[in-house]
Amino acid sequence: MNASRPYPWSDLIEALGDAPFEEIKGALAAAGTDPFDRDAFVLLAATGRALRELIPADAPAEALTFYSDLLHSLYLHWAAGRPVRTVDRDRLSQVLAAPPPPSVSEAGAWYVQLPERLVWAAPGTGAAHEPFDGMFVTATPQRVEVLAVLGFRPERDGFTTMRASAPLPLPAPPARADGSTAFATMLPAGERMGFHSVTSVAELAWLALLALAEGRS
Repeated sequence: MNASRPYPWSDLIEALGDAPFEEIKGALAAAGTDPFDRDAFVLLAATGRALRELIPADAPAEALTFYSDLLHSLYLHWAAGRPVRTVDRDRLSQVLAAPPPPSVSEAGAWYVQLPERLVWAAPGTGAAHEPFDGMFVTATPQRVEVLAVLGFRPERDGFTTMRASAPLPLPAPPARADGSTAFATMLPAGERMGFHSVTSVAELAWLALLALAEGRS
């Protein structure tokens, strides 16, 4: 792991401890449930108890989806031993400038930490662009699931997420309405700064597999 940068899950894991994850692991085994099945995971009573610990009391009702996605990603990452991959800035920039078709060489769950302030996205219509910290990536030969973490910094209370789920092999990202290529920056002066942008869930899925392939433990 790269100790020079904090990880967005550290405070959450410290607050929860391992006990909720151990309980969920036992519940999954008892039910014969595939841990990668997000919908079945959320329906477990053990997951419900963990969510009650994780969700702030004053959180709006719509926050349930956010925290369910986050808990599922945290669990899969925990069950895999919390592996982290980091990606070289220059190499990732080269790949995003002319992205090859991505593929999955091994199944698993990782957190892929991206170079700081290299890739940006607006997480919603009219939202401000935020930089990626990284992505929880769960990959099998049949499917990729991504939960991206944006706008994370130690002094901020929380972070923003974007989710992608897609069967493999991935089709090419759809053409952008403005005619720009996939991963071209959408920020003013972004090209001069060497930035890249993600503008769709299709691009997010591509980014996840490209970064995973280039990442190093």
